[in-house]
Amino acid sequence: MSITNKAAIVGIGDTPTDRLGSKPGEPRKSSAEYLAWAMHLALEDAGLSLKDFQGQGLGVTIPTAYPQPFWPEEVSEILGITPGFLLGGATGGAGAVSLMGGMSAAINSGLIDLALVIGAAAPFSEHWGGGIQPGDMRDWEIPYGTMGPNSKIAMVMRRHMHEFGTTLDHLGKIAVTARYHSSLNPLGYLRSPMTIDDYKNSRLVADPVRLFDCVMPANGGKAYILASPERAKTLRKKPVWVKGFGERSNPSYGPRAGSDALIMGVKDAGRVAMEMAGVKHKDINFLQLYDDYVIVVYLQIEDLGFCQKGDLKFFENTDFTFKGQLPIQTGGGIINCGQPSTAGGVHHILEGVRQLRGEGGERQVPNAKIGLISGLGVLPYGKNLGCCAVSILGNEL
Repeated sequence: MSITNKAAIVGIGDTPTDRLGSKPGEPRKSSAEYLAWAMHLALEDAGLSLKDFQGQGLGVTIPTAYPQPFWPEEVSEILGITPGFLLGGATGGAGAVSLMGGMSAAINSGLIDLALVIGAAAPFSEHWGGGIQPGDMRDWEIPYGTMGPNSKIAMVMRRHMHEFGTTLDHLGKIAVTARYHSSLNPLGYLRSPMTIDDYKNSRLVADPVRLFDCVMPANGGKAYILASPERAKTLRKKPVWVKGFGERSNPSYGPRAGSDALIMGVKDAGRVAMEMAGVKHKDINFLQLYDDYVIVVYLQIEDLGFCQKGDLKFFENTDFTFKGQLPIQTGGGIINCGQPSTAGGVHHILEGVRQLRGEGGERQVPNAKIGLISGLGVLPYGKNLGCCAVSILGNEL
């Protein structure tokens, strides 16, 4: 089955991110307010109204810390929509890209001809508590010092350094490039210039992971609208077409017990997406890669096949800026623009759409026609990201 050119992104909504609520007495907004804000921005961008979505598709990314299992239905109430097809993105940061595949397939099937995909979170103004830890985490991870994602990705990063000789200079190049792009993005949160030395000297979080390796939690809301080809051609903005899609969850490379943690599911998800889109590496004008950590961006570039595993020279010689050979993170990524929980995965889609519309401003990739977007979620022990989704977007039929 192929969904190539069966759906297009016709509207995007991106609230400014903030960290209001981190200090007593600050004004703050709820996740419901960010949801409504993002939806209205997307509707305005597409030239649609709320009534257009009654009986249509609604896809909702599910925040990691929210205790309500019926969050997608609750979002329907918040937004005032009665969907005819409701999906929850329960794959963490991969959810936004996963929902693109699911909603495109639903449009292709004829179930719907419009879909709103949306996510929001306000971790600094809404606190839900830690909840109950799963038994395996309680018994076999926390007692031995594995205190969450930072500890787990530290082992992956250290292993890559040990096996291939990767240095902070190689990784820092990615961090500096993303910060440079964020400085050119009006919606960037961290916009001050950063050098390799700034990156290398940032404080340790979980050795060898440093502060500037890590994603920045934030409040905010993000949304995009998909339409059938027939609807897309009648709307305000030039359509950005879904060309290809691939997904892999719970991937293992090698034995299940002792999987190679240096290989990610994007290896296969990316291959499937590129084959569906009928594109080669040379056809792709930019990458918008999920970036909860800098090492995760590095690994994706390898596993997507833009270089061989452990090819340090590639990272030394390649210009990753918007005007270089392989532009990445042209909006700054969620490391610099903020991660409103799982809604952070929408950021990369929105930036891809801007680039393909020619709306990148100072950071516009010249002649951008094809972009690759990834989403990742869930960091288990002993392997790499557990949910991986890749989409290929293009601005021509």
